Amino acid sequence: MRHRHGPATQARGTALVEALISFMVLSVGMLAATRIQTDLRLHAELARQRAEAVRLAQDDLERLRAYVDLAAYGAIADARSTASGDGSGATSYEIERKVDAGARTQATAVVVTVRWTARDSAARSVTLASFIAAADPAAGGALAIAPVAATAVGAYGRSVDIPLAARDLGDGRSALKPVEGGTVAIVFDNVSGAVLARCSGVAATRPTQRLAAADLAGCDSGVGMLLSGSVRYTTAAAPNPAAANDAPLPADVSLTAASEAPSSAQCDGEAKKTVRYTVGSGLRYAAVPVDATPDWLGLPAWADTGDRHVAYHCVVRPPAGGRWSGSAQFVPRGWSVGSGPADRHVCRYSADLDGSGAVDANLEHPYGYTHVGNALAQQNFLVVPGTATCPAAAPVRIDGTAQDVLVDLSTALQQP
Repeated sequence: MRHRHGPATQARGTALVEALISFMVLSVGMLAATRIQTDLRLHAELARQRAEAVRLAQDDLERLRAYVDLAAYGAIADARSTASGDGSGATSYEIERKVDAGARTQATAVVVTVRWTARDSAARSVTLASFIAAADPAAGGALAIAPVAATAVGAYGRSVDIPLAARDLGDGRSALKPVEGGTVAIVFDNVSGAVLARCSGVAATRPTQRLAAADLAGCDSGVGMLLSGSVRYTTAAAPNPAAANDAPLPADVSLTAASEAPSSAQCDGEAKKTVRYTVGSGLRYAAVPVDATPDWLGLPAWADTGDRHVAYHCVVRPPAGGRWSGSAQFVPRGWSVGSGPADRHVCRYSADLDGSGAVDANLEHPYGYTHVGNALAQQNFLVVPGTATCPAAAPVRIDGTAQDVLVDLSTALQQP
């Protein structure tokens, strides 16, 4: 008997083929998803290994910069080492350092390469290049030293502690004759402003403006500090601190020692006048000896402003601790300090510059200096009649009327 295949039999065959195809597609998709998961895991592990390799390379460079393993700068050299990373210790790294100093004098080129074998057995590497400064490792200790205040630079590129009139000797030093007709010169360091020497063998005919290194003779040694300022005189019954221009009286300045007594203190003073002259289109002022004539500055003429004062300079040698304490005192010659009609009071220009409520800082010109460790300039005095009082804090014009000025002309009694 013959059998016939109908439509139902053909439908069952088609469904079977479709099922097989669907299963094959699903299997391929699952295999692809599994492969992607494996690749993602491998790439994550590779990223972690690469990050660890970069850290090891940076650590090696930083250890070189910090001189952790070096006794001296010259110890930087090629090297190889191994390390385990990624937290589990499953990966081992090889660290290779190549050093090329070449012709460089300021830095050395360093290349650090970190190599390792990834999970897929492929060789991987990371390379970092940098420069290590050519400095002695001992210099790194300077970073731990507490900073100090920078030395301020004043006129002519010198320390602000050097008087403007001082002559630059061209060898890192400057010199000043505190008495132009005398034989003493004070020598300063241009950078620090410290007094390097006090020379007593200078020709009397050699003024400050023509001093040279060869003129300095009979110099002592030892670092000192300068204490300087001006002394003004007035006979007015109601002294005006802005207009004290009387002819100076002869006197000496000395230091009365306190707890930190200076090992030595030598003071010189000279009567000065202020003159005005023109250079080109500019107007200038200068303090010159009272008996000086225009040719002293090489000028055909100048105008005398009428200002008179004494400029004093003291070289103070501090004791072993490097600081000194004491009080500036006047020793009159031919007149007396007191409160009688024939006497004089010595006042000091002083003011509360820091707003502390008292004149207690050395720069403010107190009665006595304490623990001085630097030069003190503008420590000025005013000598008034013995029956007058030291003028107080009112800023005034030269004509005596009130004026808002930046300079505080307050004074306080110094002697007696």
